[in-house]
Amino acid sequence: MYMDENHGLFSKRLAEWAISNMEMKDPSTHEMKSIKAPTIEETKDLLEKNKIELPQEFLYTAWYLYAMAMADYPKTLKTEEQKATFIEETLCDPDGMPENVLACFVAKMCNAEIPIFWEKYL
Repeated sequence: MYMDENHGLFSKRLAEWAISNMEMKDPSTHEMKSIKAPTIEETKDLLEKNKIELPQEFLYTAWYLYAMAMADYPKTLKTEEQKATFIEETLCDPDGMPENVLACFVAKMCNAEIPIFWEKYL
């Protein structure tokens, strides 16, 4: 398991890699296609606009969650406000842990037999 000074949260490089490989199902063709991924600046703007304050070390995990909201939940999380709330509730769940986001990502990669080259992403 990846652990560093951020204690199991996404690093910038790992978030970039994870987001660059995200796909979503095209509603008209039902084929998988790449998403138009948000930038880190767009993520910061989303959080600020929705008055969500997170610890700085959560930023790259929030970025990953923003992209995941776009790729995996387009019907449920339609508005920017809903996406922002999803990020906040996931990272600030009182009986959860922000590190669960990375743990779930690692499990998905293991199940898909996609290696994570940790030395590249730390």
